[in-house]
Amino acid sequence: MEITIAYLQEAFRKYNEEIFENTLPMPNLRVSNAKRRLGSMHYHIQKAWGKTRRNFTIVVSNYYDVPLPLIEDTLIHEMIHYEIAYKKLKDTSAHGILFRQRMDEINSKHHRNITISKRMTEHAPRKSNSSETYLVLAIEMNDGSYLLSSVARTMLADLERQIKRVEKISNYAWYITQDAYFRNFPKVRTLRARSVSAEIFTNLTAQMTLVKDKNGWVETL
Repeated sequence: MEITIAYLQEAFRKYNEEIFENTLPMPNLRVSNAKRRLGSMHYHIQKAWGKTRRNFTIVVSNYYDVPLPLIEDTLIHEMIHYEIAYKKLKDTSAHGILFRQRMDEINSKHHRNITISKRMTEHAPRKSNSSETYLVLAIEMNDGSYLLSSVARTMLADLERQIKRVEKISNYAWYITQDAYFRNFPKVRTLRARSVSAEIFTNLTAQMTLVKDKNGWVETL
């Protein structure tokens, strides 16, 4: 399975509710190409204006071709680390007594297979066959909603003209990406799009390459 930020966000919400009783705020979620580990959790402390803020990040590697249950177990493994750090609990080591107790409890109660570590030699790297490049139209509406669409490249000019006639559109931009999130999007030839959350919209567009916005071309297609 190809891992995306959107998938990690959905999975985090699911297991935060099912396992952690919705006690964990959404952290920064990242997809890496790490070879030595499937997942990691880290945080840094920011101090400003007399206030201290801790920023947590969970990273899951997309390097190996692994089954979905292992990806989920990896995410939950890192969520245990996050829970311990966020709640400022004391453990004997990174995978100490508290971590192992929580891991065993979750495995037993939720029928998971979370472990301390995984051998990377058991899994093959993801095949590096050329990924498809998608032309994505990102739209922000006056009512605060967000839309994404995968567009046939030959239709960019036509859709650009249509967009400018829709008063309800407050902002828009064109991007290119190879993110597998758009694999199941139809390549539209008319002004159609899918509604997404502000969070997914922001995370996806931050990782794509901007090629054109309402002010003109940024990159050449």
